[in-house]
Amino acid sequence: MAAVEELSGRIDLSVERPFATVKKNFTRFRDNDVLFAKITPSMENGKVAVARGLRSGRGCGTTEFHIVRPAVDVAPDYLRLFLVQSRYRQTAKRNMQGAVGQQRVPADFIRESAIPVAPANEQCRIVSRIDELFSRIDEGEQALKRVAKLVERYRQSVLKAAVTGELTRDWREARKRAGEPAESGAALLACILKARRAAWEKAELAKLKAKGKTPNDDHWKQKYQEPAPPDTTDLPKLPEGWAWTTVEQLCFVDTGATPKRGNERYYSGGTIRWITSGAVNESLILDAQERITEAAIVETNAKVFPVGSLIVAMYGEGKTRGKVSELGVDAATNQACAALVCGHVERATKAYLRAFLEKNYLSLRAAAAGGVQPNLNLAIIKALPVALPPLIEQGEIVSLVDKATVNCGDAGSAVDIEVRRAIALRQSALKAAFSGQLVPQNPNDEPASKLLERIAAERGNAAPPHRKRTKKTA
Repeated sequence: MAAVEELSGRIDLSVERPFATVKKNFTRFRDNDVLFAKITPSMENGKVAVARGLRSGRGCGTTEFHIVRPAVDVAPDYLRLFLVQSRYRQTAKRNMQGAVGQQRVPADFIRESAIPVAPANEQCRIVSRIDELFSRIDEGEQALKRVAKLVERYRQSVLKAAVTGELTRDWREARKRAGEPAESGAALLACILKARRAAWEKAELAKLKAKGKTPNDDHWKQKYQEPAPPDTTDLPKLPEGWAWTTVEQLCFVDTGATPKRGNERYYSGGTIRWITSGAVNESLILDAQERITEAAIVETNAKVFPVGSLIVAMYGEGKTRGKVSELGVDAATNQACAALVCGHVERATKAYLRAFLEKNYLSLRAAAAGGVQPNLNLAIIKALPVALPPLIEQGEIVSLVDKATVNCGDAGSAVDIEVRRAIALRQSALKAAFSGQLVPQNPNDEPASKLLERIAAERGNAAPPHRKRTKKTA
């Protein structure tokens, strides 16, 4: 088997296997064939490559790519560079067929594509020039990746210093020398737990009244479950005045649901924003791609969370799982999101908690359970230990983190701009290549028309494909 790698035009042979091990449908190809990934999202990502160095000159792979076999005197890399153009892939995307999420570029689209053919020698000059330009762009992109890693490393070091007390060590010492009164994280936690219970009682009483019930005593208050404190046995020592707590002690942690897709009453005409885990890729969630109805809220486990709630992705591909965002609007979520409702805490405490979660992003991902796609769950998030500083120190921490975040954001934006510029440079070079403007033409080259004549003659003389006879059954 073989797989196509990114835009490099290489084939990953690490998954190559003898034909005998292939049990399902597969596609055969040979050296110098161009492999074009036809299925979403690989096609949109430009997965195109030339097969080289195959065992016995032949290979096989899944049916998720088209085989484009160059005709006589057509350079394989010339075809590859044409197919990898973003404008070509955009056109291919508009012609994809199949179900959403599994759409494919049909073979006829590839067959009928109009490709500008340069003379054979000019094709080689174009490929050579593109390789030279792309090599320079590659060097720049590698440098940008290094910068991006340094920026993220700095950001993580600031967050680590923030939630361990190192960031405010000098600040605490200065207050101590000035005789400022000492504050207690434990006392703050006691206030938060009291406010948490009061918030629950207020919400519970509202629910009872909405059902037409007016309690005559406080018996209903006994349903409140006090969140468990963390096990501090293996937790590190905290700075003076800090206290260990958990996410659940600070917030109400809940999740939503996906109303049944086949029920139009849950979606048609819906006005309630409904988000999925992909929304956490934005720092502040201000809208949703989908809406659900009041019926979905009443009849399913979906629920609306208030503005200001922190959203943690429990499922998700790539870097999504474990990321945290904040609701800028009231919104419902699906079951892939954990909502941390913390309207009863101070703004500084919520901002500090978010910084703590962002610092522990990798730890959260490592804590995920499961097989092919590991997932977080509410129990993991609820029990996550949080190092809680006194409120006044939280404000200082948040201020310092915000300043560092702005600096990181500015640097990150500059890197993103240069990355987009590099992508644009590649596409500009390809556009120039296939419009005859990248390399000088040589009047001594054989005209492309002669090349096309040879291709047509070769096809005309080719023997018809051999078809196996099938035995007739009685």
